Amino acid sequence: MIARVPNHKPVGEDVSRLGLLLAVVIGAALRFWNLTLASQHTDEAFTFALSALPVPALLHNVVIHDFHPPLFYLFTHYLMAWFPKPQWDYRYITSLFGCLTIVATWGAARRMFGPLAATIAAACVALTPALVQHDRMYRMYAVTVALCTLSWWLLLEIEQTTGRRRIVLATMYAIVAVALPLIDYFGILMLAAQGLYALTRRRALSPVLLGIGLAAIAFVPWIGALREQLPLAGVTLSRPALDIGLANSIAGAFAAGTPTHWFGWPGGAVAALLAVTVVAVAGAWLGLRSALPFWLSVLAIQIAGSVLIGKNLAYFPRYLLVDIPPMCIAVGLELSTLAAARFRFAAAALGAALLAFFGFTASNVVFDPYYQFPDWYAVNALMLAHEKPADAIVLDAAYESLVVRNYTAFRGHTTLTFMNPGDFDPILSWIARHPSRRIWYLEHQNFYWDAQRRIASSLGMTRRTLVSKQWQHRLAVDDVSVTLFDKVPELPMTRVR
Repeated sequence: MIARVPNHKPVGEDVSRLGLLLAVVIGAALRFWNLTLASQHTDEAFTFALSALPVPALLHNVVIHDFHPPLFYLFTHYLMAWFPKPQWDYRYITSLFGCLTIVATWGAARRMFGPLAATIAAACVALTPALVQHDRMYRMYAVTVALCTLSWWLLLEIEQTTGRRRIVLATMYAIVAVALPLIDYFGILMLAAQGLYALTRRRALSPVLLGIGLAAIAFVPWIGALREQLPLAGVTLSRPALDIGLANSIAGAFAAGTPTHWFGWPGGAVAALLAVTVVAVAGAWLGLRSALPFWLSVLAIQIAGSVLIGKNLAYFPRYLLVDIPPMCIAVGLELSTLAAARFRFAAAALGAALLAFFGFTASNVVFDPYYQFPDWYAVNALMLAHEKPADAIVLDAAYESLVVRNYTAFRGHTTLTFMNPGDFDPILSWIARHPSRRIWYLEHQNFYWDAQRRIASSLGMTRRTLVSKQWQHRLAVDDVSVTLFDKVPELPMTRVR
């Protein structure tokens, strides 16, 4: 049976549906506000560049240049072919999936814990800044989160349904289950958790086990490609551990949009980690007889797997997006339990504080450039104001070129890119052979590609700086700096006697 909070209903079904409608309206407003005005993220540009290839080349490049399954790229390939639009317009699709996540979270929470928990969970998902930010990007993250959440909702409905409706729900679950591992490998972890829960209720959830079996069969043709991707997949600068890197990832996923000084006090760096741990443990305990502990276990599996196998399954905030809906449901369960236990004032105060926190931080990621992804339009505008036809450009991440290659300040210029140590010497050699060329140097995530800043240091030793501009962001991975280095000065002529 599905576990529920005690049968004290602070809100009824009609009020809960009204709360869902309000959550969807607010969530949609945050996700669709000026959606197409931002410059592309490098991940978006990579997605479109890869998806534009013929299907055989697309599949080949997914295997050798990416660490994801192929289905999202194939979907994008045919979407671009059958419904050609400006690329930023496709963001509306992923934003719609973000709205689906809100509805599916409400449905799953309502089925497990009642209308009040569902209303709170939907409101939290609608406002969670990391989800808002990534739902506004055309990438598989929003689709993965939505389908993972939807699959849990379908599972819970199947458990309580009979007859023809059960068949329809089982068919929908099978379709989602087959798609998930082929969109994002984290779907495998989600299906594994669902399979474990279904094994504890085999009679009621046999269609779920069948759907997971079909998903496993459908994934078999891709296993060889996965084996090719594995050696470089999840590679990190240092081996994952229970350290500040995990704390920062948790904060980036569950507390995005917070001002830096909020975590500047002693111990503040682990505050989000501790809060998430408390909420998860309390939610698992209160929902012990429900599916929630199995759903929450995916986060623990990601962390433990990262530490044990040395692969990054949890140390980028975007990898933890799939864990946000169950955490929001845990919050809804905890607050509704307080309300049912006659602590309604405490529950209301905590809920209001949480929604105020999410509202403030969500507004940051939507309206304040400091909390957003890089603005490549601003970079282009600066360069366009100072460029000359003979200028060359050095990009410290090759993926940047996919975003800016058709921008007005970049067209017609020699552009050099690097992402590997083997790229350094050819670029340094080119720079040495062209002392009379001014060089623009764009730095973005240099700690991945050129931590010692070899190329920038080499340019600075022989050339003076003409233009320099930095765009700092809340997260260092979004910082961008642009420097224009002058020609190498000519040596003064000496008279020979």
